[in-house]
Amino acid sequence: MSDAFVSLQNLSLAYGKTVVVPDLNLDIRKGELIALLGPSGCGKTTTMRAIAGLMSLHGGSISIDGIDMSRTPANKRGIGLVFQSYALFPHLNAFENVAFGLRLKKLPKSEIASGVEAGLNTVGLSHLADRKPAEMSGGQQQRLSLARSLVMQPKVLLLDEPLSNLDARLRLEMRTELQRVQRDTGITMVFVTHDQSEALALADRIVLMKDGLIEQLGTPDDLYNRPETAFAADFFGFENIFNVSGSIITGPQGSAPINFKAVDGHLAWRPGAIKIGNGSHQGTVRGVAFAGEQREYVIDCQLGQIKASVSADEPAHEIGTSIAFDLPKAGALSILVT
Repeated sequence: MSDAFVSLQNLSLAYGKTVVVPDLNLDIRKGELIALLGPSGCGKTTTMRAIAGLMSLHGGSISIDGIDMSRTPANKRGIGLVFQSYALFPHLNAFENVAFGLRLKKLPKSEIASGVEAGLNTVGLSHLADRKPAEMSGGQQQRLSLARSLVMQPKVLLLDEPLSNLDARLRLEMRTELQRVQRDTGITMVFVTHDQSEALALADRIVLMKDGLIEQLGTPDDLYNRPETAFAADFFGFENIFNVSGSIITGPQGSAPINFKAVDGHLAWRPGAIKIGNGSHQGTVRGVAFAGEQREYVIDCQLGQIKASVSADEPAHEIGTSIAFDLPKAGALSILVT
């Protein structure tokens, strides 16, 4: 028997005659935090909207807690939504923003007050109950939006790029906050993002999507260290990907030998795995950038462009200089073509 709490079966979604999600199958466990990850246009937000009931299905089904929700209106699905734009009422203070949905349910005043207090406490905003959104920071507004959804006690909480409007420091703080809230409440969360670092940091499992289909599904460790396709490898930082046949690799501009034999398919290296300064390959530095602890290079060679990163403590190589580099077996990822 399946342990799925949310189940998408042969899901097909379309805008008019344009099918954007052709055939998606996904089971989400109760209490799981799962990330729908991929580039713009891959179908992740469309899939989230379908779960929420905000668009009709072209085909297939959606069930939540064992009940088919395919034709159930959005307000009857028990879904909470946290938007990228927060969607707060600017004229209401924090207490009233959180209370809004509870008032629509016509709950007694005492239940509304206790529910709002619990919600604000959950996200650490009880001391700001009288403030309006404009008087709060971006991170506080995002937590307020989260509290407003949580007090409705949804079966599933959907988060659509909720951290994209925050600066780097606040994004890190909100990641920690989301993890804490999810752990404390045990709620099932579906998190939509295009940011690999957010998905890796937050998710129990990641659904990497491409062209409306699942490219790879697994734990953050699976996708980061064991990507199964060239697309997945590139998305998770293997920026140097070449076709390989025996001991010959081929890039956009040509081929070159390597000092080991590989299974036919693709070979990929992260920039940090490229050894520069010595090696059997030669190229010209076309770009260099200081990135704190590392220095990043773009190197033109007979294969095309190579991206490399090395410790900033090593001597710098200027743009236009010739440089030797190596593509070592130790750092290579082998990807079979199926």
